[in-house]
Amino acid sequence: MNIRYNIVNADKVAEYIKSLPRGIKAAAMRAISEYIIGNGQHGLKHDVAYKYVPRNRIPVATLITYGPLKGKIVRGYFSSKQYYYVTWALRTGRMKIGRKNDPTKYSQSWRWEQKDSKWDRTQVQGKLPFDRFPSRHNMLAGWRHYLEVVQSNMKGAMQEAQRKVDEFIKKGTK
Repeated sequence: MNIRYNIVNADKVAEYIKSLPRGIKAAAMRAISEYIIGNGQHGLKHDVAYKYVPRNRIPVATLITYGPLKGKIVRGYFSSKQYYYVTWALRTGRMKIGRKNDPTKYSQSWRWEQKDSKWDRTQVQGKLPFDRFPSRHNMLAGWRHYLEVVQSNMKGAMQEAQRKVDEFIKKGTK
């Protein structure tokens, strides 16, 4: 599933890019895209360190409708069936709390591509596996919405674009 995004302050970036000479625009957009995508330290490819969030902090609550706990309200579960499955899986060792310390599919899904040499043909794309990472639970654990990440990295992206433009001009004057 591919999702397209509209970035806040995109008009300011477009104005900056339009003010550049024609040959430099593609290099500047490439630099901005690469910076926004980022790596393990910043940007969309940066994974937040694991933080355990107990189920009782999740705002969803359900009433147990059968079994030994019938009539009890438990937080963090959507149904009685889910509650009994999770408690059974934890007791039997079929489920462990936490996640592996590997890069997530969320961070690995982000990429950028440039269709041709035109500067406005650069696209940042990502596939968001919400089935693996429920958004409310991850936000409690410190994950941010992708637009917040882009917005917080916009200043650095503009600085990176300026560095690439300066490099391009220095190479052109030699």
